[in-house]
Amino acid sequence: MRLLPALVAVGGTASFAAAQRVVSMGIGKTKRLPPLHKRADPILQELHNNVTGGGYYAEVSVGTPPQTVSLILDTGSSDVWVLDSNANLCTSSRMQEENGGGCIATFNPSESSTYTALSDTPFQIAYLDGSGANGTYFQDHINIGGTEIQSLQMGLAEESTINSGLLGIGYSANVATRDQYPNIIDTLEAQGLVTIKAYSLWLNAYSADMGTILFGGVDTEKFVDELIAVPVLPDSQTGIYHSFTVTLSSLILNYTDGSTETIIQQPVPVILDSGTTLTYLPPRMTYNIYSALGAVDDTSYTGLVYVDCEYLRNESGLTFDFQFGGRGGPLVRVPVNEVVLDNVREYIELGLPIPPGMPFADDVCSLGIHPGDQGIYLLGDTFLRSAYVVYDLEHHEVAIAQANINSSRSNVLEITREGIPEVSGVASQVTAEQTATGLPGPGGNLPTVTVTASPNPNNDENAGPKTLTTPPTWEVAAIAAVAGLSGLMGVGLFVL
Repeated sequence: MRLLPALVAVGGTASFAAAQRVVSMGIGKTKRLPPLHKRADPILQELHNNVTGGGYYAEVSVGTPPQTVSLILDTGSSDVWVLDSNANLCTSSRMQEENGGGCIATFNPSESSTYTALSDTPFQIAYLDGSGANGTYFQDHINIGGTEIQSLQMGLAEESTINSGLLGIGYSANVATRDQYPNIIDTLEAQGLVTIKAYSLWLNAYSADMGTILFGGVDTEKFVDELIAVPVLPDSQTGIYHSFTVTLSSLILNYTDGSTETIIQQPVPVILDSGTTLTYLPPRMTYNIYSALGAVDDTSYTGLVYVDCEYLRNESGLTFDFQFGGRGGPLVRVPVNEVVLDNVREYIELGLPIPPGMPFADDVCSLGIHPGDQGIYLLGDTFLRSAYVVYDLEHHEVAIAQANINSSRSNVLEITREGIPEVSGVASQVTAEQTATGLPGPGGNLPTVTVTASPNPNNDENAGPKTLTTPPTWEVAAIAAVAGLSGLMGVGLFVL
């Protein structure tokens, strides 16, 4: 079968995408600035949770007639949940004061004729940063990217410390209830909307406002060279897959003069987590990075790591090379300006104290790499923006390639039952800079790419090897022990 010509459309071609069993949805990056509280401890936890700005939101509709809500896209958790219109955070001025604002979008179950309460099934979820929500489960229709999923089980949060619901797209074994149920990934496949429980994620550059998630598909215009797969690590005790834990085998800092500095000395288990805006690595690794960049660690007080904004402009040319699964595994190069966040000056104007004596106090940014706690390490958005990642929940592997950021073209291929297709992306990175002009945020209408085609192994343009790299057995056993811990605790660290 020949490849179909690439098409990009909004709205009207959604049925074409559905017919090809690919569900495409635009995701928007949102930044909000919470109030700075001055109390006995002037920098409260919510500053740490929110100061980074950002988070990737998907605009969906729930119920009949549809109610539009914006949900945080999260590969690190597995429940879809929405805020009840009467949730405590949405109605209590005291809670809004404590948590840095009210609710973004809510759902009113009384206004949906297709709502069914599951009152005997409590919903309660907690995240590693101490935030969480609880309420009950319900069933209702949900529309994502123009495709309706019928009678999906979701959580209805009546109490929450998070201002938005979540679109959890992880393994159903990690849902927030003892009785496992089919989550959105399972249901997409069960209702014939995708062929396989798999999807690809393209966040795009930090400077861009839009990205794309393709349920059941990959876009060869959104990555460079070939996709290389690595195995997902299961719980070492139960053999159950809870999270997208893979082996980070190498991390190297590249200087412009050609010299390098090895940051990682041994393999590290890391979780690929789009619901986390920052990247969390072992403390010794982060301190080596801080030393190399001249960063100032203030995580014990403000929850921030300060760094010179010169790195945001990337005049240094520094890059990080993340490699997975050992030699021959996928390698993603992350420019230093993708891990530097321009989010401090607004808080300084509100009274945020910064450590005295910093040579870059007049041009201060924050660094999106922090020390991880509890032995759980996460690669969040500051890494994922530079990567194109395909998550295959049936074959338990993740394929990774360098992201082709700011790409305006699409060539979408369906993922079949055989798994991630053996395809290659573009030959090199695009150089055109995408602007936010005309691109709506989560409060508007997110564009939906609906280009689909079936992979053709005889087509030389996109055909290429998909290599599965497997770490040594001893390495898998050691890393899976930590993966098991993350499954028990629930993954997801929200820095909104």
